[in-house]
Amino acid sequence: MTKARNARLQVFYNKTDLSTDLKPHLLSWSYTDNLSGQADDLQLTVEDSEQRWSGSWIPDLSASLQATLFRENWDLDGKIEKLPLGFFEIDEIEVSYPPSVVSIKAISVPESSSLRGEKKNKAWEETKLSVIAAEKAKGAGLKLLYDSPENPKYDRIEQTDETDIGFLMRLCNDAGLCLKVAGTQLVIFDEAKYENAAPIATLERKVSELKSFRGRTTSIGTYKACRVTYFAGKDEKAISATFTPAKAPKVGRTLNVNERVSSIAEAQLLAKKKLREANKEATQVTITMVGDPRMVAGVTVNLKRFGAFDGKYIVTQAVHSQQSGYETSLELRRCLEGY
Repeated sequence: MTKARNARLQVFYNKTDLSTDLKPHLLSWSYTDNLSGQADDLQLTVEDSEQRWSGSWIPDLSASLQATLFRENWDLDGKIEKLPLGFFEIDEIEVSYPPSVVSIKAISVPESSSLRGEKKNKAWEETKLSVIAAEKAKGAGLKLLYDSPENPKYDRIEQTDETDIGFLMRLCNDAGLCLKVAGTQLVIFDEAKYENAAPIATLERKVSELKSFRGRTTSIGTYKACRVTYFAGKDEKAISATFTPAKAPKVGRTLNVNERVSSIAEAQLLAKKKLREANKEATQVTITMVGDPRMVAGVTVNLKRFGAFDGKYIVTQAVHSQQSGYETSLELRRCLEGY
């Protein structure tokens, strides 16, 4: 006899397993996994007809949650798959009725964290991005995972009335890198490296696992090339380089950038990164599908039988949720070729 498919959530509250007490009350849950620039979050909705969750059981703000998703008997009887969702801190509780419901929201980069909750001022001289990031990670009780061959150097860099996460995000944006907090790690990575990874799956039109599809492509804000020009030294000698990808968008615009560079090679690299940043959102897709724990931010997939939207895409956001059934919603963008 075939076993029923099942998806369940294991939740630890301040390191105590809450799953058994939570299960009979849990109406729905959702987990949002972002590639870069936004904190991940976990949301739980529980029924509160006996006013326990709004009374003696109400969670403490700033309490920690650790969650893992389990999918059982999906492709094969007895097969158990799991997706660790990471660590979160409760930052919002909402009570409503009728019906009596309590919503609990937790976030991966809470206000209480030194990364987010405090604006700071500091200056560094003769340093690198990885050094600054390691310092900020240590201050927040995190480990740094620096996953990029590029490590920008600074003669002098200032953090002025900025939170640590906002400051690091600014440096990463300027360098064409991505930043996120995942579990107990602060991760800085090169998006292009992730795009070059092999696809983990092919998503095909009219296959039963897919519930909905929406695609959008635009030429607004895209460029065929990027030119970096910087006038250096007392004689204002120009350092200039232009980058044009092999499969450039069919538009006539060139993105002109005037930022400090010290060599033509550095200008060429900057032009490539700036063009990637400008063009990467040109083709985007939203898909809702039967729940799949393999689908997390940063993986790549192939789309098939979607006409002009066929090709390789990177997941920029994955939302795993369960109400009437377990499903996964994906935000994807087409991987760029050659840059």
